Amino acid sequence: MNIIEVEKGVAMSLAQYIGTVKDNPKHLKPTSYLDQFILLKQEIMEKFNISFQMFNSQFVISKDQLKFILHHVHSTFSLGSNISKQYGVEFLLYLSHEKQITKAIDKVGVKSPKEKKEISYGEILFGEPDDLQQAINFLETQTTNGKHAQFKYLEPNEWEPFMKTFEISITQITNILQGNNEPVKGKINSLDDLKREISSDSILKAITDAYNTGMVKLFLENFKRNVEK
Repeated sequence: MNIIEVEKGVAMSLAQYIGTVKDNPKHLKPTSYLDQFILLKQEIMEKFNISFQMFNSQFVISKDQLKFILHHVHSTFSLGSNISKQYGVEFLLYLSHEKQITKAIDKVGVKSPKEKKEISYGEILFGEPDDLQQAINFLETQTTNGKHAQFKYLEPNEWEPFMKTFEISITQITNILQGNNEPVKGKINSLDDLKREISSDSILKAITDAYNTGMVKLFLENFKRNVEK
């Protein structure tokens, strides 16, 4: 895990944890697999004064999407329109397009597996650079039989569930592509139809743009609510 972005005095680190349900953070005895990491998360936040959030990595489709989320998270704190006091929770709200924390966790949070199998989830940490580096060093010593790897964005064959979750239609993507002067011809009924005509990079950009529209709406609603207080 490395510090990959710093903005307005706040450092950020993004990684993907890959392991199995038999992995246990040292010295912790929780009742479930997910509890292990919730306890570890709480310990790290208290010990190093950072914000640490786990999330379902199946909902981060591109680097551009991530940058847009982070921009809005930083902006909410700058403008005082943030819903949560923690950067990590605010990240979860904007990732999910939800106003309520419980709904955001239910939509894009990490769920404990019921079977012994491989699990993968995203980890994002926010804090001052020195505190964050110490937290990263500590985190990497607390898990066994697993690893904190470079974050992996979705592959083209993983895009459809993402689109379904955020109610992004083929028609919406097609309209964005046509607005970008992409040569969309014939009848388009599915993502596969688009892939046969348009490059994956162009389709990914269109999906990201459609997703970002919902985030802008959430940001403006939160800003309006803050102004009306």
